[in-house]
Amino acid sequence: MEKWSGVLCPRIQEKLDKEKHKATYCDVHPSTDQLFNVIHGLNLLVVNLEEKTCSCRKWEMVGISCCHVVACIFFMNKEAEDYVERCYTREAYLQAYAGSIPPFEGERFWPKVQCPLDPPPIKIGPGRPRKNIIRDPFENPKKPGCLTKSGVKMTCSLCKYKGHNKRRCPNKDTIPPPTKRHRGRPRNDGQPPHSNVPENPQTQVIISASAPHHSFTA
Repeated sequence: MEKWSGVLCPRIQEKLDKEKHKATYCDVHPSTDQLFNVIHGLNLLVVNLEEKTCSCRKWEMVGISCCHVVACIFFMNKEAEDYVERCYTREAYLQAYAGSIPPFEGERFWPKVQCPLDPPPIKIGPGRPRKNIIRDPFENPKKPGCLTKSGVKMTCSLCKYKGHNKRRCPNKDTIPPPTKRHRGRPRNDGQPPHSNVPENPQTQVIISASAPHHSFTA
């Protein structure tokens, strides 16, 4: 900081330069020497340099001049750095750190004290303790732990439309029922798996009669 030649600190000066760039898009209309009306885009703001106030309230909250205030300062042919809070100046920074900061040792070298620390005592409040859990507002009172289907629209498995099920489907007489899907891998001969009806009953009987006893039972 001693090598810095500016009036403000480097980071504060960088923020103020951004506000100076935004001030080029502001239109200033003076009312008095300290009171101005500023037009920024679609916003109409009031700036008072004497009371250090602006309608955007950024100047009062941060302490750095906003773009509306900077536009008024440029209109008065003054420097924007003079209207920034003194705590952000280089002089205040050097004065705050003028003294030495004493060094301190780590926790490993702290002196050990024989003082056991116990947790604070448990304080039981007055009244009967609560046993019932706080239930969800959409939880089914008859089935604890299960949410109700309020607000959920059912979908018909036949016509695939929402608002009804297959029992109350208006097109259930015209739509054929879905075919049952067989489980397991399909057979190579084209027959569905686990089928008890043989493709040719006569051939099945001949094979069963000529087969051994253990094959027949299997």
